[in-house]
Amino acid sequence: MPLPRGHQRRVRRERKYRVLGVIGGTCIGLGLLILAFAIFQFFGTGLITNGRQRALHDQFTQQLKRAHVEPVAHVLGPPRTVPTTPQPSIGQAVAEISIPKININFTVLQGTGDVQLEAGPGHYVATPLPGQLGNAAIAGHRTTWMRPFWNLNELNPGDAIYLTTTQGYFRYSVTSQTLVAPTDVAVLNPTTTATLTLSTCNPRFSATQRLIIKATLSGTWLPGDANASTTTTTTAPITPTTTPKQFVSSGSWAAAILWGIVTAAIGVGAALARRTWKRWWIYLVAAPIFVVALFLFFMAISPLLPASI
Repeated sequence: MPLPRGHQRRVRRERKYRVLGVIGGTCIGLGLLILAFAIFQFFGTGLITNGRQRALHDQFTQQLKRAHVEPVAHVLGPPRTVPTTPQPSIGQAVAEISIPKININFTVLQGTGDVQLEAGPGHYVATPLPGQLGNAAIAGHRTTWMRPFWNLNELNPGDAIYLTTTQGYFRYSVTSQTLVAPTDVAVLNPTTTATLTLSTCNPRFSATQRLIIKATLSGTWLPGDANASTTTTTTAPITPTTTPKQFVSSGSWAAAILWGIVTAAIGVGAALARRTWKRWWIYLVAAPIFVVALFLFFMAISPLLPASI
């Protein structure tokens, strides 16, 4: 029996529509994936950092109590440095940083790897701690992970930066704001005076430059200042150190690929199951599993992206 006239034309047209449908669906899916990743970067990361900051703040509050340092503002005397101490362990809370002009209040932890900077501003390993003699350096994210240094560019010479450590309470006064290349680690070089260096990416949403804020120690309160007779001026020699790396990646392509495959498998499996059994609740069951896998995929892939702190 001959095929009806135009049958081949209809078959070709249906095939074309199916191909276009697949392409269109793929584009929509990729668009939604990119949108979900953007939401995760700008909002989801902040929620994670907020939880980690609370834990770090509680940890550091206990450290201050043991050191008899009140976590409040103090009347500051002349700038004085404190003795150098052994480097804290990676991930340990080391200071509280407060910059009233730009409404910054964060707990600083030891280390500038991806894992540390996802929890808050990180203190560069092998640089002095705030209040000690030398160049104390701290890095922080600019656009993601709660954006601690979002408005760092608004600081001008003379603006105050306050840091609390287990050794005392210190005020630094901003002296300069500069832009350097990401590979320029000279800003971390040791100094002969008590200096603070803050580092973040510039411009926002880019990693082409580093915004550097330099400040010098301008005021000090030590636990012994409650009794004037015990107040002394302390100094510490500069210990030569090797220049630390600017950033350390903790990402793994293997983990990112694995979670990508798992996420895709859950999505495809749910679609096939829905087509086979035609039950609407299949998507309802698969949705939370898919969201968890997608979240873990985003967490794995974030450290592999170009640095954007």
